[in-house]
This record gives sequence, C-alpha cells and structure tokens, in this order.
Amino acid sequence: MGLKNSFSGLATNKLSRRFGSTLGGAEPYTTGYHGIWFDKIPKDLPTYVEKEACGKLEVNEIQTILSACCTGVTPPGGTLNTVEMPALGGNKWGVPGNVDYGTTVAVKFFEMNKLPIISIMHAWVKMIRDYRTGVSNIQDGSADNYSKKSYSALLYYWTTSVDGKTVQYYAAYDGVYPHKDPQDLLASDIETIGRLDVEIEFHLDYPWHEPWVKEKCQNFSDSFTAESISTIEKYGNAGS
Repeated sequence: MGLKNSFSGLATNKLSRRFGSTLGGAEPYTTGYHGIWFDKIPKDLPTYVEKEACGKLEVNEIQTILSACCTGVTPPGGTLNTVEMPALGGNKWGVPGNVDYGTTVAVKFFEMNKLPIISIMHAWVKMIRDYRTGVSNIQDGSADNYSKKSYSALLYYWTTSVDGKTVQYYAAYDGVYPHKDPQDLLASDIETIGRLDVEIEFHLDYPWHEPWVKEKCQNFSDSFTAESISTIEKYGNAGS
C-alpha cells in the first residue's frame, strides 16, 4: 500500500514538484540513452577508407563503428521568426514569419585503436574534395557518379527510456556529410594521457520527425537490444 501523503501525482504536485513513492505515476526523462545509425553510406567511401590507417572497411563495418563509438549527439533546433508590425505611439505587435531551422547536427565519437573514426572522416572529406587537387574524387562512372547521393548519407538518431529500448525522441537527418577532416585532433603531449574524443559537425538538408522515422528507429533499437542480450546470454550460459 502506498503512502497516503504521496506527492507523486502531477495534479497534486504543482507546488513542490517532488515526485516519488509507490503511488507515483510520474517518471522524469533521463538523458544519456541514445543510439544512431548511418544509412545510405556513400558506396565509394570504402575505397577511400582502405587507404587510411584503419585499413579496409566495408559499408556495414563503417556503419557499425560509427554507431558503436557514438557518445553524444547535438540535434538542430528551429526558430520561428517574427515579423514586427508598428502601432500607434511606437508600440509593436507581431505575426509569425519564417522558420529558420539549423542545418548541422553534431555527433561525438570516442576513437579506437587504428583510428577508424578519423580514417572514415578523413576519407569522406577527401572523397568529396581532395585536399591535394581541390576537386572531387567522385568521377563519372563511379558507383553513383557525382551527385548528392554519391557523397551524403541518412542519419537516424533516437533516445530511449532507461530500458535502452523504448524510443522516446526520434529524428532522421537526410543529406548529411562531414564538415571537418579532424586531423588537428591528433596532437600529442607527453604529459597528457587520455582518450580521444572526435566531435564532427555534419551538414543536413532535411530533418524528419515523422511516424515512419519512429518505426525505423524503434526497429534499430530493438535490434541493438536483441544483439546485446544474445551476447550476454551466450557468454553467461557458457560458464554455467
């Protein structure tokens, strides 16, 4: 039986905002539980990654590395601008104008041995514009010729409940490609020993928050959870 003086209900908690007890039906949103998946990776990207420090990677391996090493995402937001109208005596009033939506999404990764993250980003940028020549390495006759399809990807991002599975926020960012070749992050100092975080801003053309995006993200989340549980059960039962 729950406490009679529970402050867990939303209706009875507008003053203290203190939620809890066994009668509680309110649970705060907890950050830090998220997932990503890069879909439609450029077909030619593995060709350029192969020449880097990490060696040959197939498209599915690139997708897995980027997903598994992602530690943070900063999604874009939108601003509804106002058109101000003059009124008598210097007063003003306003009406909605245009929507100004951000065109970048920032993704933070932690780097692994053999530098797969930096290798992927370096190869991706080099494929779009080669720093040695200033032109694109995507030529007519390659996988998709030169078009947005040949160098951009589709990024799914979602957050979950603390079960790590139930999708709460979801988004799909279409037309993404990296803004930065993160070579400058490879600085080294004998007195500083620690991990290497790689934060990359990606340009985006379209942010989607439609029902199909939620369904897609939930499928990804279910798959990630199932793979994790399967591994735990496999190795857990191996010693029993």
